[in-house]
Amino acid sequence: MKLSYPSGSSAARHKTVYHTFRGVDLSTDPALVDTTRSPDAPNLISDTGGYPEKRLGWKTLVQQVGRQSVNGLYRLVSASGEARVAHIGTTLYRWGDTELSVLREGVADQRSSAFECAGKLWILTGGEYLVYDGETIKAAAEDAYAPITSISNPPAGGGVAFEAANLLTNKRRNLFTADGTAKTYQLDFAPITAVLAVTQDGTAVTSGYSVDLTKGTVTFSTAPSKPAITGEDNIEILFSVGTEGYSEAINGCRFAGMFGFGGDTGERVFFSGNPKYPNVDWRCEVHSPDYQVDPSYIPDTSFAYIGSDANAIMGYRRVGDKQAIIKAANDADATIFFRSAGLDAEGEAIFSLAQGVAGAGAVSPWSIANLGDESLFLSANGIFGIASQTYTSQYCLQNRSYFVDAKLTKEGNLAEAVAVEWDGRYLLAVNGRCYVLDGKQNKSYKPQSLGDYIYECGYWTNIPARCWLEVDGALYFGTADGRICKFRTDEDGMSRFADDDMPIAASWATKADDDGDFALLKSIPMRGSAVMVKPYTQSSAKITIRTERDFGKEIRTTETGRFDFSEINFDNFTFSTSDSPEVVMINRKIKRYKTCQIIVANDAIHEGFGVYGIIKRFTTGHYAR
Repeated sequence: MKLSYPSGSSAARHKTVYHTFRGVDLSTDPALVDTTRSPDAPNLISDTGGYPEKRLGWKTLVQQVGRQSVNGLYRLVSASGEARVAHIGTTLYRWGDTELSVLREGVADQRSSAFECAGKLWILTGGEYLVYDGETIKAAAEDAYAPITSISNPPAGGGVAFEAANLLTNKRRNLFTADGTAKTYQLDFAPITAVLAVTQDGTAVTSGYSVDLTKGTVTFSTAPSKPAITGEDNIEILFSVGTEGYSEAINGCRFAGMFGFGGDTGERVFFSGNPKYPNVDWRCEVHSPDYQVDPSYIPDTSFAYIGSDANAIMGYRRVGDKQAIIKAANDADATIFFRSAGLDAEGEAIFSLAQGVAGAGAVSPWSIANLGDESLFLSANGIFGIASQTYTSQYCLQNRSYFVDAKLTKEGNLAEAVAVEWDGRYLLAVNGRCYVLDGKQNKSYKPQSLGDYIYECGYWTNIPARCWLEVDGALYFGTADGRICKFRTDEDGMSRFADDDMPIAASWATKADDDGDFALLKSIPMRGSAVMVKPYTQSSAKITIRTERDFGKEIRTTETGRFDFSEINFDNFTFSTSDSPEVVMINRKIKRYKTCQIIVANDAIHEGFGVYGIIKRFTTGHYAR
């Protein structure tokens, strides 16, 4: 709020009030931002009333001795309880808060991903596809489903095709109806590598037959008898074939997305991220006899080509009743495709594809996350959301991070950026910094964002996250030097305001304000200007004033703590017990400035900090020369 200057009264006092704070605005010069935003406010987040306060700190729980990178943190909740897995370097660990125990060694040392399905955790490393049941971990191929590729076969073959071959295993099954006279049974594939099992009427047959691998036949010494029920299949032959390269298609995938039309049988898992097949994905299927979704059954017919191979698939998000397939940027191809789920005339699931949106593409598969019901991803031009247009019901891409794009888009290694949704916010970590889209504050509307709205933003330092894990409101992250860390959500005292044993440097800076007239000299008198700060049991505030003539002068440091026996610090001791906001008077003259910026900061360990408002009183003088 700015008051106009009374004509002919240069000595009259005026005031500028800074309140109703929102977030940072790094999009323009500090002199041009709105008074509700800050051109520099590191390590602050909005409280429940929308006012800026210091973010929570974090602590290291455990560090792997070799200091290898943490490639992924995962959680499985099953009937036997909760189990957590950490992928560090070339090893998978089961981890508690302070300990690691080896589950599997020799896995790919690169970022991985995982999903829960069928009561198990399925892990994609880009080199392996693994499954963990809470006790043991193994290759998903070890117990992969052997499909029944044909049924109702007469001994000579030529039955009914039933299930497609499984990419994860070279095993297949054929079902035959014995006629009581034929001894030779022709499999539906030749040549084969082995016959693994034969059953007749549900009983294993371990001898009395020979195998021709080249022809793919099984010859019994005595002809199997007819089934008890006419037309029923009573012979099952399990065999293996040469399928070199099949499993590598899935083992090379690095991420997956679930989509379908609901229920235990409606959902499918879609796999992609194999650099050999950048625009291809595969899906798992249901199978007999229970017809439940099985992530270890991936039919060799389930692949789909998604647009051009010049831009790779980067990830998936569910958008309404569709699956958004997000690709890398490419000028000649769409960057978003949509998959729909339905049923054909025979009641079988079908998944149709449609070209969606051309424009921004994802630069990191790890940046794809939701904020509420909106799907977000990082592009070279900022963080974009997949939005539905109200009147056309079509989808479009809209920028959501306008206020931090000027800094975010200049970061190096954007392909390594990793995101998570936590406490109503989208957190994007890259190069030890974290960019925050705040879904708890009212959205803003700005035509430069190329969309209907943008989020208020924050900016945090000293967040060395390489991967995230959110568990019931608690937030964990892994680092490039082998640490597993946790934000201090479980702490109530002032200890929560520290990153390990280091202070969190937080501040709120006003705009470089010319008070409505950049050609007029202004002065701040000794009395009348103040800062209102949030009360904590331990807190302090440093007030700095910066004008166009200098880089800032610290003019006031004040202790603003509240008396609490549980938080006594005799270096910052006060008998004040009020929980009201603290008003800190500036009490310093500042003469003849064109622009003035007030910075309120706290860089002390184990101290809270927050700002409710700033009032600057000033008088006007002569025109600047």
